[in-house]
Amino acid sequence: METMSVVEARRSFSEVMARVAYTGQRVVVARKGRPMMALVSVEDLRRLEELEGEAPSTRTRRAAALALAAAARARIRAERNSVPLPGSADTLDRLREERLHELANLR
Repeated sequence: METMSVVEARRSFSEVMARVAYTGQRVVVARKGRPMMALVSVEDLRRLEELEGEAPSTRTRRAAALALAAAARARIRAERNSVPLPGSADTLDRLREERLHELANLR
């Protein structure tokens, strides 16, 4: 992504606009070394607007998933009388060992 000063952008606006529009290049315009804005293609703008439209629903879905996970943890904790579940690595190791013994007995 190219960065140019306001003066450079103003001086070569037509050329910059063509690069952005036809190649999809993004250009950051800076004033006194600080980025102030970006020139993006219309296609990029459409994608940004779509993402903005989806953001609240995505956040809502994530919050609902986290709430479901918290409820499931509370339910499991209650069912096990607050005894923690074994770690997943321990469970996988135990299952792997059981499977190896089963395979050894098949020989």
